[in-house]
Amino acid sequence: MGIARKMLWGAVAALTLFAHPQVTQARDIEQIGRSAYLEAMKGKKVIFVPISQGFDLNQAWVAVWQRHAERYGFTLEVRDPNMDTNAGIRALQGAISERPDLLIVQNPDVQTYARMLKQAQASGIRVIQVNMQSATQTDSYVGNDWIEMGLLEARELAKACTGPDAPSGKIVWLAGVQTGAANIFMRAGIDQVLAENPELELVSDQPADYDSEKARQITETVLQQHPDLCGIMGIWDNAEVGAGAAVLAAGKQDQVTIVTNGAGSATGCDSIHKGLLDVIYNFNAPIQGEIAAQQISELLQHPEREAGAQKTVFFGPVTRVDKSNASGRNCWKLEDLN
Repeated sequence: MGIARKMLWGAVAALTLFAHPQVTQARDIEQIGRSAYLEAMKGKKVIFVPISQGFDLNQAWVAVWQRHAERYGFTLEVRDPNMDTNAGIRALQGAISERPDLLIVQNPDVQTYARMLKQAQASGIRVIQVNMQSATQTDSYVGNDWIEMGLLEARELAKACTGPDAPSGKIVWLAGVQTGAANIFMRAGIDQVLAENPELELVSDQPADYDSEKARQITETVLQQHPDLCGIMGIWDNAEVGAGAAVLAAGKQDQVTIVTNGAGSATGCDSIHKGLLDVIYNFNAPIQGEIAAQQISELLQHPEREAGAQKTVFFGPVTRVDKSNASGRNCWKLEDLN
């Protein structure tokens, strides 16, 4: 019994001797690169000039970036022109004059901000463009491959509107803003599918300007002119609900296939379940926001790198959503992101 007790106390003493050096070492351990990363983020200034913060995708991006800013100690300021291009020009000019560490821009079209983005880069400001590109390429673009989106949507209608069971080969393209990058590049993809499927007939190509009421009016008129219409392609799910409403009012929801794309919010899923839309190609704005957050960190960590010296492009994932999977993480809510 005495021997056993001596052995036990000996073991405890040995553990005590070895424990203190281990605690000291743990306190001294620094994860490689962590201090430099935190220092690079802290106190930096990031400005975002959107098209409008009234859009679900913009709200998702800012929710992700604001969480990133609070975690790592940089500031994020949003200068919202609220769909006013002139106000956007002033907001961008003001942002450039403040010389932030990083500028994030959502372009209304390919030309309006092009010269100012060059000016920003020339003055040493790093620039990320999100989802809507300018003619000027900057440090980073994070968003959709819009040509791919055009291919996806047009091929969806090619399946529905060709063959013996199709009501016709007549389809509609509800454009956004015709000078916008998304519109220009989507149309390139659509044209490729039209060339591959000559039985498809594009009977209407009009801009709805991301407005659901305009989309409804255009669709009503087309249905009057072409009662055998087969399909509608759009550029944003929140606008195409207007087209869906017109189709429902005409009693043609079983005839006309409506396909569009969107940020993946719960409102898009609701529109599918209500029968206003058939397919949404979901580019998941929160994931886009996380990719852009990675780019924020990347660019802020390298102040020695000349603005615009390296140009990168990140196309995010796209998920086809219909009634079978319009649920769960394909249908995010803003309150879940904050």
